[in-house]
Amino acid sequence: MAESRVEKVGSIFSRIRGLLKSGSMKPIDRPLWYDVYAAFPPKFDPHFDRPPVDAVQREIVYAEDFIRARFFKEFKNPGVFNLLSNRGMPASER
Repeated sequence: MAESRVEKVGSIFSRIRGLLKSGSMKPIDRPLWYDVYAAFPPKFDPHFDRPPVDAVQREIVYAEDFIRARFFKEFKNPGVFNLLSNRGMPASER
């Protein structure tokens, strides 16, 4: 066996690396992501017991969000509008 399947012992990358090293997996059969992961490893090894990063997450608000909020406040939910049909007018043109 290459390594334990339990995530506490090793990551999927270390398990695949062990399979390749032992000869259980041929290099031609390795996953597509293996070479990318080997070339650009993450800054911090992904592990289950690593504490989360205390980064401040900014709220992303675009100008269109205010326009959309005002539209739904005035017109409620207009429902589905068929763009291929010539019947009726959209709620924004009324």
